[in-house]
Amino acid sequence: RSGRATRNVLQAMGDAYVAVFGAVMIGAMVVNVVLKAQRTIAQCNSATCLSARAILPWAAFAATVGVALAASRLFGPVLASAAEGFWLLDAPISRAKLLRSRLVGAIFAALLGGAVVGALISALTGSGLIEVLVWAGATGLSAAASVAFAAAQQGIERHRLTRLATYVFGLLALGALFSVVGVAAGWFSLGLLDNVGIELGLIMIAGSLLVLVLSAVLAAIRLGQIRRTRLVGGGALVSGISGAFFALDIGLARDIVVERRAMERGHVRPKRGKGVGLEAIIWREWQRLWRFPQPLLVLLATIVVPYAADALGMSTLTPVFAALALFGATIPLLGGLRVLTRTGGLARCLPFSLARLKLASIAVPGILAAVWAVATTPAYLGFGDGAVQRPIPEASLMAVATAAAGLLAAVRWTQAKGVDFGAPMVASQAGAFPPGLVTNLFRGFDVCILTTAPMLLGFSPWWSLGIAAIAAAILLNSMDAETLRARQAEQQKQLAAQKKERADAAAAAKQRKR
Repeated sequence: RSGRATRNVLQAMGDAYVAVFGAVMIGAMVVNVVLKAQRTIAQCNSATCLSARAILPWAAFAATVGVALAASRLFGPVLASAAEGFWLLDAPISRAKLLRSRLVGAIFAALLGGAVVGALISALTGSGLIEVLVWAGATGLSAAASVAFAAAQQGIERHRLTRLATYVFGLLALGALFSVVGVAAGWFSLGLLDNVGIELGLIMIAGSLLVLVLSAVLAAIRLGQIRRTRLVGGGALVSGISGAFFALDIGLARDIVVERRAMERGHVRPKRGKGVGLEAIIWREWQRLWRFPQPLLVLLATIVVPYAADALGMSTLTPVFAALALFGATIPLLGGLRVLTRTGGLARCLPFSLARLKLASIAVPGILAAVWAVATTPAYLGFGDGAVQRPIPEASLMAVATAAAGLLAAVRWTQAKGVDFGAPMVASQAGAFPPGLVTNLFRGFDVCILTTAPMLLGFSPWWSLGIAAIAAAILLNSMDAETLRARQAEQQKQLAAQKKERADAAAAAKQRKR
């Protein structure tokens, strides 16, 4: 880079030293935490710890395979950029040779990610070195086999088996968590699984390796049959999501994924609405939920989170984990709120204030959050080893406060505005960036932590309910403030137009006098 270099050799070596030192320091901290947790949990010999040690690796295995299948079905897994699709894929060359490296890269990434997840979960549950290695290999090979299977299905443009396998492994992960709860509650025991865990892991390694080889061979044979539209579509989705994450706008990334799913679905059968006024908006939210019920399934799956946390002896942290899980599951239910927040013209077309419109769009998720609170109330009564025993009124209040924390966090995250790159920048060591770029990452999480903090510290859940009420009032006031700002802007435009008319009239009168 002669003549264009911005750093000399010493500066480049200094930056490399800082990067390597930071990576080593953070890696040492993570390894230390994992080893300390592994030694602590390995000393636990209760039925709950033994069941977690036997079942949680299975849950991690099933969840990892499900995520790998879902990501493969969404992105490709084999993809190409728009530039490659414009000239390379139309050139008289072998498409398979161009895409073979993409297939190998996707399989290797799934293998590495699955191995890390399997090793981390098995280590955190107190398993020995042999068990950690076995589950790392089983999870990594299974994730790689799932990606290869999805690539083989992509070659013949069939995705039903991939979608079915995604749901099956998701249900298996959920069933594994329920098994942990059942053992902690004394409903059944898993003594046989404790003794044959390593043998089953080895069987999974052999089966996953066989599926990986067969699927990889089929995928390599079918690479030349993948349509250009599918390849370029996956590449465009990756480019859009990477751009959104580069701007630290997670909401934009989710909007891109939602748009992709809507384009894949193509069209739906229109249905007539019901009701008048705000009731019609609430009814439309119900219709949207029944038309696309997958978010409802995710919400139902989060019910097991507080039970699993209490079963694993983390009853103190149960409100935090449950609120965060509900926070993530409620965001897909707030599509109407997202549209009204980002599309001001649509809100102005409706004869209601912005605050009332947003409250109507939150009504359906609020009802579901109330049902979620009722379903999770027994988790706060305490049934695991070392769990805190609570009376029914206190457990009910904790469930309601946790549900309120998750719902309000999702509302705050959904109605967050995009980053304003035209605002004054903040100087930092990494360069200038707008102030909202970093604060958007913590939207919603702050409400969860602040609302559940009193319960985490052992105070009465009434304190959490009070904080939730204050947070709800602030969110409602922010809604009204947006309406007032819009009205003030409109009034200022009208006032400016009136002043201009008066000035024009005065100028015309003076000209007539002359």
